[in-house]
Amino acid sequence: MSGKYNGDQAHINSLNEFARFVLCAAHTLNLVGVHVAEVSPLRITFFGKVQAIFNFFSSSTLRWEKLMKTLTISLKGNSDTRWSAKKEAITPLHRQIKEVLQVLESIIHTPKTNTVSVCSAKELIIQIDFSFLCLLDFWCQILSLIDRENKLLQYKNISIDIAAKKMKGLKASIQNLRDVGVDNIIKAAAETAIQIGIEGAFPMKRKRKVKQMAFYEAEDDFCRLSPETDFGSQCNLVFDSILTQIEWRFEAMSAVSSDFDFLSGHSLSKSSVDELKTKAKNLSKIYNADLDPSDFQSEMASFKYQAAAMMENFEKSSPMDILQLIHKYSLTDAYPNTAIAIRIFLTLPVTVATCERSFSKLKIIKNYLRSTMGQERLSCLAVVSIEHEVANALDFDDVISDFASKKARKVTLN
Repeated sequence: MSGKYNGDQAHINSLNEFARFVLCAAHTLNLVGVHVAEVSPLRITFFGKVQAIFNFFSSSTLRWEKLMKTLTISLKGNSDTRWSAKKEAITPLHRQIKEVLQVLESIIHTPKTNTVSVCSAKELIIQIDFSFLCLLDFWCQILSLIDRENKLLQYKNISIDIAAKKMKGLKASIQNLRDVGVDNIIKAAAETAIQIGIEGAFPMKRKRKVKQMAFYEAEDDFCRLSPETDFGSQCNLVFDSILTQIEWRFEAMSAVSSDFDFLSGHSLSKSSVDELKTKAKNLSKIYNADLDPSDFQSEMASFKYQAAAMMENFEKSSPMDILQLIHKYSLTDAYPNTAIAIRIFLTLPVTVATCERSFSKLKIIKNYLRSTMGQERLSCLAVVSIEHEVANALDFDDVISDFASKKARKVTLN
C-alpha cells in the first residue's frame, strides 16, 4: 500500500507528482495498538488469556447464558483487524472480573458439568492472578486513550492539522502515564484482588543458581529485580514503544501539517509578514503547478490584515472558516493562490476507511467467485461492492440495454 517503489504510493505519484502521501490515521493508530501488544511475551500471553476466557464462554450456549445472567456488559473477543477490538475485549472484563470469577466458580460446583468444562474453568481461575489484574488495569488505561483518539480521527470534518494536534496530545498523555509510574496500577490491582479473594502481591520467583567460574569471588553478582520493579520496567517498555511508533508512523502527517500550518487563523494572526511570505514561498515550491510564488507571498502580506478585519474571533478560525470567508465575500479573484492552497489542504484525507472488518471485500469476493476470477474482474467487483450505495441506485434495465447494444453482433443489412 505505502511502498515508495512498487506500492500504491509509487503508482499514484507516477500519475501525479504533486500528490502527497498521508497514511490513514485511524488505521495507523490501530497498528500502533496491535504491535505494542506484541512487545513482550508477557503481553502476548495476557491477551491470549483474555481470548481464552471469551472462547470458554462463547463456545457453549449454556455457559454463555449463565454468564449473561450475571454480567451487565457482554464479553467481546480480541481481534487484530478491527479497530477498537482490544479495548472492547478488555473493558468488560476489567469492570466485571469479580462476576466472571463467580460464574467460573459456579460452573465448577454445578453437579452436571462435564469434566472438560470443570478442568477448563479451574485453569482459567488459576490464570486470573495478581499479575493478570495489574495488566488488565494497565492495558485498560492505554487502550482507552488510543481508542478515544481513534474515534475522533474518524470524524468527517476533521482536518490534518487537528489530527496532528491530537496525536501530539496522545503522546503527551502516554508520556504522563510513564512519568507517573505503575504504583497506582499496582495499588488498584491490590484492592481488586482483596475484593475477589486472591493474593494481592506478585508471586516470588525462585532464585536460579548460576554456576560461577573459578576466578569470580562473588557468589552471585548479577542483579535481581523485585517483581514490582520488573513489572514497571515491562510497562515502560510498552510506553516507549508506543511513543516511538506514534513518532515515526505519523511523521508524514506532521510534515504535511507543518507545510500548511500558516493557513489557520492563529498562525496568520501570530506570525509576522516575513514569516508568512517564507512559508508561502516554501509551499509554492511543493505545488509549483498550482501556486505562483510571488503572487502568493503578496497575497499573504495583505490577507493577514484583511481577514482579521472581516472576521470575528479570527485567531480561533480554522482553514475551513477562512475558505468560507473567501467565498462569502467573493475574495477568490483577489486571493486566488490563498484559496487554492486552502482547498488543497482540506482535500487531503485524514482517514480513508471506516472500522476494518475481519474479512475484507476482496476476500469475500474471492471466496464467492474464485473459480472464474481474473484480476480485472476482481477489481471491478471490488469497486461495485465498495460503492454499493451508488450501485443500488442504478437502473439495471438501462445498464442491461446499454450492455446489449454494445455487445450486439447482429448487423442490419440493407
